[in-house]
Formats: sequence, C-alpha cells, structure tokens
Amino acid sequence: MISKVRSFLKKYNLLSNEKTFVVGFSGGYDSMCMLDILQRISQKSGFKLIALHLNHNWRGKEAEIEQENCQKYCKENNIELYCEILPEGLPKTETVAREKRQEFFKKCYKKFNADGIFLAHTKSDNTETILYRLSKGTGVKGLCGILETSTLDGCKVYRPLMNFSRKDIVKYCTINKLVPNNDSSNFDTKYARNFIRHQIISELKTINPKIDDVILNLSRIAISEQNIVKEYLSKIKQDIVKDGYFITPKFIELSKDVQNKFILDFLVEQNLDYDSKKVEEIYEFINKSAKYKSGKTLSLTKDLWLFVSKEKICTIQDLEPEKITEEIKITGCGAYKFHNIIFHIEKYKESNMPVFPKAADLKAYIYLNDFNGLTLRTRAHGDIIQPFGMDGTMKLKKLFINKGIEKFKRDDIILLCRGSEVLWASGVCLSEKLRAKTLPTHVLTIEEQV
Repeated sequence: MISKVRSFLKKYNLLSNEKTFVVGFSGGYDSMCMLDILQRISQKSGFKLIALHLNHNWRGKEAEIEQENCQKYCKENNIELYCEILPEGLPKTETVAREKRQEFFKKCYKKFNADGIFLAHTKSDNTETILYRLSKGTGVKGLCGILETSTLDGCKVYRPLMNFSRKDIVKYCTINKLVPNNDSSNFDTKYARNFIRHQIISELKTINPKIDDVILNLSRIAISEQNIVKEYLSKIKQDIVKDGYFITPKFIELSKDVQNKFILDFLVEQNLDYDSKKVEEIYEFINKSAKYKSGKTLSLTKDLWLFVSKEKICTIQDLEPEKITEEIKITGCGAYKFHNIIFHIEKYKESNMPVFPKAADLKAYIYLNDFNGLTLRTRAHGDIIQPFGMDGTMKLKKLFINKGIEKFKRDDIILLCRGSEVLWASGVCLSEKLRAKTLPTHVLTIEEQV
C-alpha cells in the first residue's frame, strides 16, 4: 500500500519537502491508515503533515475518547494535530455533518497555507456513493463517483486510497498494530449510507464479491464518457454564451437532452444538490420564462437566483440590493458625484450637429434652457416619462417593461428628473422634452467609478 500511495503522490507532483498538507483524521480505520502511510513517506520526502480532527459533538464521552486516541497517535508519531469541537444543538444529519466538515477543512486549508487536503475515501466509499446517488435519481454524472483529485472552493483535494477496499485498510491496520477508533454511529442504519453499506452492498457481494472493483470501473467509464461530452459541449457553448450568460433564444433551440446537460453541469459547478427532478424543474422554468422581456427568477438557495428573460439566462446573487435613496440637485454645468458614478453636464461647444448616441449609451445630447428643479436620483413611485418620439407621457415602470429592463436592475438606473417627470433614464431612454431640434445646448455623460 505504501508503494502505491507513493506512486499516487508522484503522479501529482506532491513529493516535495516544500509542501504542507492537511489530513482529514477522524481516527477511524481509513484515516488512520492513510495518515500512517503518509507519515512514513514524509520521513523521506520531507513534506509537512497537519492532521485535522473535527469532533461533531454528537456522541458525548465516546467522541471525547476518540479525540484522545487521535491525540495519542499523533503525539507518538510526532504529527501536528489541530482539533475543533462543533457547538451543541446542530441537526444530526449526514448533510449537516458533511457541510461542517467541508467548512472545517476549507478554514484549515487557509489557516495553514496548505498545498492540499488529503481525504481517506476508498473504493468501498465510492461504491456507497454511487449506490446512494442512484437511489436519489442522479444522472450519468452521479456514476462518476468520488474522484481521486478534485477542488473544494479552490482548495485542492487528494484521495490516495481510492484503489483500496475497506478490507485492505483493515489488513494494513492489523499488520501495523494500529488502534483506530470504531465510531458506533457507523453501524446505525437509520443513516442512508450505513444502510447501503451494511444491507445493500452485503447483499450485492453475494452476487459478485468484487462489486467494489466493478463499480470503480463503472465510475471510470462514466468519467471518460463525461470528458467526451464536455469536449463537444464546449464547442456548442462558444455559440450560445455571451459575456458570461446564456443567450436564451439559442439555448432553447437546443434539444432537451443538451439543455438538461447544461443545467446539470451548472448545478454541479454551483455545488448544489442535483437530481432528475431538480433538472426538470429548471428546464421547465427556463422554457416558460423565455418569453418575458423583463424576466423571471427562480430561487436556488437563500442568496442565489436563476434569472431568465427573453434575452439571457444567468444567476443573481443579490436579488434585492439596497435601494439608493440619495437625491442631489443639478444647479448648473459641472460634475456631480452620485453613489458610485460621476454625472457630467457640460455645454455643447461644437458648431455642427453631433452623431447622436444610442439610447443604451451612458451619454446624451440635449436641449436645455432651465436648470430649475433638476435632480439626479433613482426611480420612485409615480414616475412618468415622455419617451423620445412620443406625444404623451407614460409610467416609467411601463417603459422599463417595454424595454425589457430586468426587475433587479431597475433600481440601479440613474435618472435625471424634474419632480416626478423623468427627463433621462440613463442607458435606457431620453425624454422628448430634451430633444435637440437644432444644435444641442448640453452633453450628458455618466462615468462609472472603479
């Protein structure tokens, strides 16, 4: 086993005396086996190891004894150990336990400026994971199982025991006279993974004793298939993605299968739970919302939304940003600082008619003979505007809807107003009342501050 783990480290260029690694260490068979092997290799290679032990605080005295056992092993083997205890009262679920471990590992990765996190997943864990995902209805992505290397929010993760079974681990611990912890909760079949381990897999092994190897091979095939699909999807993506968002008309022209694949990949990238039901929900939302100019939003988490409009598909992290209530008076030519922009109003000094910018530009040429009552602000209830080229006024809200301005962007649009009448909605529309029929008198520009 030591030789195979050394080959794993060499494969990923980890055999360096300049590197520091943090190691997930529950003190159970898998993690003690891994830490023991890494310690033996480090004595020659020189890399630094820091063992990480998280006490979930679920099992009282038993958990305290396990932590003491970890401390004893690390002290005897001259390994640095860092421990934390979770607060009482957290829900005792597999999901919460996993989330808290990940938070702990990420924090320690940064705390110790580590070059990688070692986790003691085995091919037996891989079997459990794939069967668990199958029971939840995941797609081919779920068959990829546990990867031997991955990232956790930018932290590099390595799993050097992926080619070993639980039987191999127990044998190593026995031969080397290690005394691992034996977590009693691992035998409680009310937890889904324990039920799969003790009930389902044991039955499958009566059909094929090498079920771990069979499923590990299946996951490798799935990874290969996914890589092929990824290569071809990247070519499709070049045509349907612009400025970081999907172009709605092009996206919904794709077949349902291809759309669903993009949706599944998105959920994985966002580290969100995914199954066939969730993918179908998002698919239906996209295709129903694609007809709306101003768009619709779907909540994915408490602070992440999927936005779909006639033009784009993207995510929003702040659906209801704090509204700007500031209002400043425009008393004459000059530069005015407003929130995070600089508004300029200057006299037009040329003798020729300018080339007028598009409404979407943050610039406008206007005819203005009176600064009285001019203010700069964001939208307010009751705002009206006489759009360029129209005879009468309309509600600003209706203008935004007609222009397809997304709801979450409307409060960010800078307005030049006189009372409740909008004279310029920057980047959207100029009022007919500022039309320059001959030469303009002034130039309006907005400069965004970095």
